Amino acid sequence: MRAIYKIAKSELGTLFYSPIAWLILIIFVFQVFGSFVNILGWAVDSKVMNYVRGYQTFTLFVTGGFAPYTTIQSTLYLYIPLLTMGLMSREYSSGSIKLLFSSPISSLQIILGKFLSMMIYGLIMMGTVLVLIIVAYFSIKDLDLPFLLSGLLGLYLLMCTYAAIGLFMSTLTSYQIVAALGTLTLISFLNFIGNLWQSVEGVRDIMHWFSLVGRADESVRGLICSEDILYFVLVSGMFIGLSVLKLQFARRSCSTAVKVGKYVGLVVCVMALGYITSRPALKCFYDATANKDRTITPNSQEILKKVDGGLTITSYVNLLDPNGYLGMPGNWANDFRPFEQFVRFKPEIKMKYVYFYDNVAGSQYTRKEMEQHIERLVITSDINPKKILTPEQIREKIDLSSEEYRFVRILERENGQKVPLRMFADQNRYPSEAEISVALKSMIDKSPHVAFLTGHDERNIHRGSGFDYSTFSTVLNSREAIINQGYKPYPLTLEEGGNIPDEVDVLVIADPKKVLTDDELRQIDRFIDRGGNLLVTGEARRQDLVAPVIARLGLAFVPGVLVQPRDGYAADLLFSAFTPQGSQLEPRFRRMTELGGRVSMPSAAAIQVVEDKGFEVIPLLETDPVGCWNELETRNFTIEEPVLNKAIGEEEKAYTTAFAMRREVNGKEQRVFVLGDADCISNGELAVERSIRAANYSLVFGMFQWLVNDEYPIDISRPAPTDDDVYLTPAAFAWVKIFLRWICPAILVLLGCLLWFSRQMK
Repeated sequence: MRAIYKIAKSELGTLFYSPIAWLILIIFVFQVFGSFVNILGWAVDSKVMNYVRGYQTFTLFVTGGFAPYTTIQSTLYLYIPLLTMGLMSREYSSGSIKLLFSSPISSLQIILGKFLSMMIYGLIMMGTVLVLIIVAYFSIKDLDLPFLLSGLLGLYLLMCTYAAIGLFMSTLTSYQIVAALGTLTLISFLNFIGNLWQSVEGVRDIMHWFSLVGRADESVRGLICSEDILYFVLVSGMFIGLSVLKLQFARRSCSTAVKVGKYVGLVVCVMALGYITSRPALKCFYDATANKDRTITPNSQEILKKVDGGLTITSYVNLLDPNGYLGMPGNWANDFRPFEQFVRFKPEIKMKYVYFYDNVAGSQYTRKEMEQHIERLVITSDINPKKILTPEQIREKIDLSSEEYRFVRILERENGQKVPLRMFADQNRYPSEAEISVALKSMIDKSPHVAFLTGHDERNIHRGSGFDYSTFSTVLNSREAIINQGYKPYPLTLEEGGNIPDEVDVLVIADPKKVLTDDELRQIDRFIDRGGNLLVTGEARRQDLVAPVIARLGLAFVPGVLVQPRDGYAADLLFSAFTPQGSQLEPRFRRMTELGGRVSMPSAAAIQVVEDKGFEVIPLLETDPVGCWNELETRNFTIEEPVLNKAIGEEEKAYTTAFAMRREVNGKEQRVFVLGDADCISNGELAVERSIRAANYSLVFGMFQWLVNDEYPIDISRPAPTDDDVYLTPAAFAWVKIFLRWICPAILVLLGCLLWFSRQMK
């Protein structure tokens, strides 16, 4: 150990007596401290503008390409080759290697001494980042210190791995420039190796483990994973071992076969250990974030515990689907990422892939066109053409017609239970924790059955017109559709003399245009009497068609159309706000109230309470008290301007446009919503954009969540982050900026000059 220490001390002395070590350190500090100053300046400006949000720790150190941790991670590979290129190359070129070989020092001691010097230099480099952490500690409220230390650990281990690679390359040549270029080349290869042989399942796992790209990502984002730590240790150890072997072979002659055998044997042993330690059952994790953001929420964990036995996730990847490329072998790592946190708690989860081609809903490719597309795809990708199933083959294997032959995953338990998990047509594409947890829960609990009454030209849940209700209900590739949030929506036609099925949890009566028969009304009455939950949406000038239903609830639509004339909008377009009582029903309602959200309601009718039916009646939405009245005369608002006529009973005031109701029936709470406008949750209204903060989506999700007693969607919310304030004033920041950007690099320049001058004097 003493010999290792002396070699490290000598190497550090040589390093710091040369300008290269100081130059690298100064450039490193100037770059990293400068990026921190820029982001801290934005945070201070945000505080002045009263726009500071939570997760300031993450924002300051990780977010974006210019944050300190991100900057270090993306540029560290440029610094290390300049440091390591002379570790052994200098010994070769100067001839001092002969002295080392003739001294009583082993090859292992030489290499470990050189590597220890790089570890110490790395500590100095990363130690400078502690200055930023100290500044942030006094600048940010409740700074997440464990999160920052986790990132620092990952970056330090990454630097040590780069140093081990550089040390090995330095043993191969006496030319320092060649060693530096070789180090850059090898690091680039290790970054690229994860893309090789992705279509071969066993090899894919090994190549993915060997890949250096993104290895510090988890630590930088607050998750310490045993696989990553062991990766750095094993890969660093492998290159140190290769360096030792290189020196040993230089000291004594060996046959080429022996050399190759030892080199290959070492690499194979490391690969085997890496593969074993990367198995899900052997991984350990520590979430260093304050809110445990890198771990699935307790609700998801509880659901996962109940899914006993094995679980297989089979991805049926339609290569003609717009999302099909996401399931390709080359994208395996990204495709696995949404499930990684779940596998942490259930290592026995298995992932399988089935590739096929067929017409997705809406596409009309001929068979020849489909085959030509697949041929081109095979040429440009690493997918095995023998594994791609034809339309006939996939239909023999599984019926995906209900999924419109899209890219879909089927979750299957050992007991045979199956549930689909879809991809989505939004920016994220992949299912999030919410959708995965919902799919798992639907395997262990009954999904809420939401029946939409049909037979009277009601709003349709399968048509895509602006008038209908498919957007929030049955669109398969819409994340917001309730079909992807645990509900089971379907149309229901009432049979003469029958009853609404007991399995129906929520009955939706959406703006019928034909009169309900007496038998149908009796069935609805029996459903209400037994405590069934209900959503009724009416429409101005068609109030009479649903009047018998809401009369059973003690409500009535007021004749007329509510109007609130304003520039730029139709007179009968209302922007209703949540009432104080209504906003407390659901967190979504409360959040939209805090943000000033409004529900847009075209041609709405006012609702009033006419009789006590035992319900607690809660006004949910209300119009503005000024400028709004119930118009009784005007019929066509596109060509006529309504005028308030008090003589016929039109009154300017606030009108209730939606009610929530509840009561105890048969030992459970019955819940009901009544809306005075059916268009407010239609496809057209959910898609339109106006210059207001629309709360229509929040209304939909909040209503259904309340109607099923908050069982769905799964609550994956977390406590609000506490690092949500900046203490620095602009004046104080000006001094901090000068200190970090100029004084700190100047101190290093001064120290370097003093050390160089001291050596010259000696």
